[in-house]
Amino acid sequence: MTGRDAEGKAEVGASFSAWDSYIWGENKALEPHSKIVQTWRTSEFTEEDEDSILEIHFKEVENGTELTIKHTNIPEGQSQYQKGWDDHYIIPMREHFNK
Repeated sequence: MTGRDAEGKAEVGASFSAWDSYIWGENKALEPHSKIVQTWRTSEFTEEDEDSILEIHFKEVENGTELTIKHTNIPEGQSQYQKGWDDHYIIPMREHFNK
C-alpha cells in the first residue's frame, strides 16, 4: 500500500519496521479490529530521544471504518510526521480501499 518495504508480526512485544527501516518500534497492545499501540521512532530521532507512542483506533461506522491516529512524544522540531501520515498512509489507504 505504501510502496515501501515493511516487516512485523501481529504479536504484542514483536518489533516492526517500515519504509525500508526508516521507521521501527515494538507492538505494545493489539486488540483485533479496534486498537494498535506501538513505540515508534525514525532514523531522524537522536539516541537521547525517547520513543514516540503511536495509537491507532478503529471504529465501525455506517458504510466503513473510522480511523483515529494519535502520535505523541515526537521530538521537538520534527513536525514532518503529520504530513507523512497523510501523504504516505491516509491518502494511499483511501485510494486502496475505495477501488
